[in-house]
Amino acid sequence: MSGEDGVPTRSSAEALADPPADAGADWTHLDTEIVWENPYFIAGYDEVEQPDGERGRYYWIDPGDFVAVVAETDAGEVVLLEQYSVRLDRSLLTCPGGAVDEGESFVEAGVRELREETGLRAGEAEFLEAYEPTAWTRMTQAVVYATDLEPGTPDLESGEDIDAFTVPADEAVAAVRARECPFGGGLTPLLVAREEGLLD
Repeated sequence: MSGEDGVPTRSSAEALADPPADAGADWTHLDTEIVWENPYFIAGYDEVEQPDGERGRYYWIDPGDFVAVVAETDAGEVVLLEQYSVRLDRSLLTCPGGAVDEGESFVEAGVRELREETGLRAGEAEFLEAYEPTAWTRMTQAVVYATDLEPGTPDLESGEDIDAFTVPADEAVAAVRARECPFGGGLTPLLVAREEGLLD
């Protein structure tokens, strides 16, 4: 079945079904090379034989898994961070979060990152979603929802330039989207939480 533009269409049930069992069967993995490694990520490429017989290199970066926290206060406000990014050379409006340490669950990492970046201690936290943000990065990004917050003292690392504040929960998505180029670390977790009915 095709739409008006000639692109095949699927029903929602078909789109939600498991991926084809033979996905990638016509691609032959030949080699994996790591070309750069440091304490923060490894980078490399996979060499493959494509379905047309040609060889290709597909580059990737593996920074480890990350978690973002949608933290909601008893007053119905969401915690956001104004955070300067050296890599992008601009200030980002984002959710608390960071790298998942070895042996941590996403929830444990989210609670820890929330405490370190804002000082807030979460009495309750739950896993909402995990997804792969891009095909370039071999990582899983998770979203955790935190409530029953108690104030405390942040424990920022050297180089972290963070200003934490709250906005009404039903305005959080709009606040992030109001930026000229919204940052995914703020926008995507908030959209996931809203889809779960948590930011009404």
